[in-house]
Amino acid sequence: MADATVRPARAEEAAAVRAVGRAAWHAAYDPIHGPETVEELFDSWWTVEDLREGAEDPERVLLVAARDGDVLGVADAGPDPEHEGAFVVARLYVHPDAWGEGLGTRLVDGLRERLPGDVGRLRLVVLAENDVGVSFYESYGFERVAERVEEHGGETHEEYVYELSVR
Repeated sequence: MADATVRPARAEEAAAVRAVGRAAWHAAYDPIHGPETVEELFDSWWTVEDLREGAEDPERVLLVAARDGDVLGVADAGPDPEHEGAFVVARLYVHPDAWGEGLGTRLVDGLRERLPGDVGRLRLVVLAENDVGVSFYESYGFERVAERVEEHGGETHEEYVYELSVR
């Protein structure tokens, strides 16, 4: 089996990126929200139009991890409107069948390599109950800088805010 390549996403891959996101969301969030709520939230946050635009937006960094033509992971980051000199990671997901292969690490590495020179930090938010995500971010070296409570699918959930110095 060939090694996966991390590269910029192409607009025509939006449906494949969305399929990876859907599988990862259900694996991570079904135990927290339930499959129906996950599907509703997914459909509102992962539109084909947004993914196509992201692939063509020079201010965003939208990457895929792909092997043998199959998209296995996605990373999506853009300028953080609330924190100068920071990019916010909006999406970082790997298909559950590829968990443990190091693709998440390679995607974050790819983001770091492609950030504009004036960006010194990556920021992101993860549900506190998302054990896979929390574990990954902490093992990569992201530092928890805040905790907050937000509403998702009609329920309140604790979230962690993480930050990583990239320079």
